[in-house]
Amino acid sequence: MRNTEQDNLKYQKLYHWAHTLITSGVIKNMDKFPSETILQKKFGYSRQTVRTALQQLEDEGLITRVRGSGTYVSYEGSTENESRQRVGLLLSYYSDYLFPQVYDGIESALTEKGYGIEVAVTKNRLNDEALYLEGLIKSNVSGLIIEGSRSAFPNPNIRLFREIRKRNIPTLFIHNHYENQLFDSVEMEDARAAYELTKILIEHGHRRIGGIFKYDDMQGIERYKGFIQCLSDYGMKFDDDCVRWYSTKDMDEKLSKKGMLRMYRRTKDCTAMIVYNDEVAGYYMEFLADRGLSVPEDVSVVSFDDAELQQEQKVKLLSAVHPKYQLGRITAKNLLRMMEDENWQERNYSYRFPVKLNDGNSVRAIDRR
Repeated sequence: MRNTEQDNLKYQKLYHWAHTLITSGVIKNMDKFPSETILQKKFGYSRQTVRTALQQLEDEGLITRVRGSGTYVSYEGSTENESRQRVGLLLSYYSDYLFPQVYDGIESALTEKGYGIEVAVTKNRLNDEALYLEGLIKSNVSGLIIEGSRSAFPNPNIRLFREIRKRNIPTLFIHNHYENQLFDSVEMEDARAAYELTKILIEHGHRRIGGIFKYDDMQGIERYKGFIQCLSDYGMKFDDDCVRWYSTKDMDEKLSKKGMLRMYRRTKDCTAMIVYNDEVAGYYMEFLADRGLSVPEDVSVVSFDDAELQQEQKVKLLSAVHPKYQLGRITAKNLLRMMEDENWQERNYSYRFPVKLNDGNSVRAIDRR
């Protein structure tokens, strides 16, 4: 019975992810849809679970299977949406566990006020960001919600952001922001969350703490800042070898089994690890399990997002809670307020979600050394 419930939950998550990508326009009509094999690898689900989700999408007319060619999107979108005023939503990437819920929050607030959404995804590429920004500016959207691409680096698209301000298009960043731009943003308190997670590890006796961080997004840098600040405040020794880095570009290579092995060889003496997000923590815990190591008995692990990706495991990751739906909804509602405010450029519409940790059990107390 328990396995059936887990399979149903997986199927629903996969279906929701695919349904949102299609109906939001991230994947366009007649685009090729990922194959069963790709979805199995991406989500770690069984072939039957993937087939169940795909069958529902096909039954609803969202995808069409072509023998010998593959599966294609067959959703042309709503003509009603085209006639409404629209808000541009520019995302850096769509995560399989965060995107649908954040998008649902944005959509719920905007549709209540009669707005449609025009979505574009940069895949964390600055060239694509420039291309989509130019298109959104020309399309006369009523407002913009932007997730910065490679937000840890100086942004080369300053000209376009200046044009947005010149045209007085209300714009709000989500998840991050650019240091050289004067737009407000809705974000998590990433540095503080990392501080609190590190503090818990220290209070449980851990003295050699490692980390895995993403260096091309502001969230990764902020989480690293909170980590090292906590180590400093508690007089802990910092070791460069215990901190490993990856980026969007080399993510697949760094998080492969060979990549994880290289990370592990540098961090194997650490009794605890703080990891960029639950997805990466899942890869790391799977790698540890393959080596016969257990969390938290052998290594304590903490992370970010509270994504609930490990339903089948006895261990629940201690994780900083991502507000998901609420983050999307507050972002959209703040943008709506900006759109009604002629002086939005002079007021502050930023919001920071206070740190909240889940009730994970992935940290073990050890003898202080």
